[in-house]
Amino acid sequence: MLISICMCTYQREHVVNTLQSIAALRLPDHVGLEVIVVDNDEQGYAEKLVKDQANRMNIPVFYHQETAKNIALARNCSLDNSQGEWVAFIDDDEVADPDWLAQLLSTAQSYQADAVFGRVKSIYPSHTPQWIIESGVFERATVTNGQEVTSGATNSTLVSQAAINKHQLRFDSNYGLTGGEDADFFYRLYQHGGKLVCSNEAYVSEEVAGNRLNINYLLKRAIRIGETYTRYRIQQAPLANKLAYFSDVLLKLIILLFIVLIKLPFGQSKYAKPLLQLVDKYGKIKALFSSKTVKLYN
Repeated sequence: MLISICMCTYQREHVVNTLQSIAALRLPDHVGLEVIVVDNDEQGYAEKLVKDQANRMNIPVFYHQETAKNIALARNCSLDNSQGEWVAFIDDDEVADPDWLAQLLSTAQSYQADAVFGRVKSIYPSHTPQWIIESGVFERATVTNGQEVTSGATNSTLVSQAAINKHQLRFDSNYGLTGGEDADFFYRLYQHGGKLVCSNEAYVSEEVAGNRLNINYLLKRAIRIGETYTRYRIQQAPLANKLAYFSDVLLKLIILLFIVLIKLPFGQSKYAKPLLQLVDKYGKIKALFSSKTVKLYN
């Protein structure tokens, strides 16, 4: 069995560390790997880094370039060049646990799933503000093995090539500068009847980038996540569904506003998470009335 590990990169030297962690994966004897790296930098920043590291690995690594600044097109390039029965996704700022891929595959087979989402463990640099660590704003929700979901991300993921081909799935370039192309992609797989589950045992580690350790980035990301959710789930829905959605989100926003106000005197570590949840709800409502979106990859 061949698994294609797909990774997009943009001006990150850490891509070498990610490749090194892939080289150290422990896999069943019947599983082979290929790695597809797509550089989304028109100057080809990662070419030498990737090819030098590829020469030190005993698995094939293929370098490709997508010059259009669009993360969705870069992901499509990786899919177009993948040959595996399964496609795994990992980010260029992550390090895979040695059993990451074996656990994803085991979960996929055990639950007969079309896609499996592993965990991402956040690692904080030494200069991280204490309120960020205490608030847990970069921590992901706890999952159970085999837990079914309706969408997911490409940061620690395994998906069936057969399911991708059957439903002719590709990432939507309209999300190429905003992000959220992965959530849209997997939600469409779910709508086609695909089974999407979580793995509690499969994980990668990610050191939080220094330029993200501030409230401005977190607020911007929260708005974008809310906007994306509305865009791929609600924008094409009937008016009655939109009205029900608007009412539900508005009520939650009001409740969160009171929670934030109550927690405000106790410091940023206490109010940061509900504040970001509130801003997420604002993004959900905003996308109902405006086509202007936050661009994380601008």
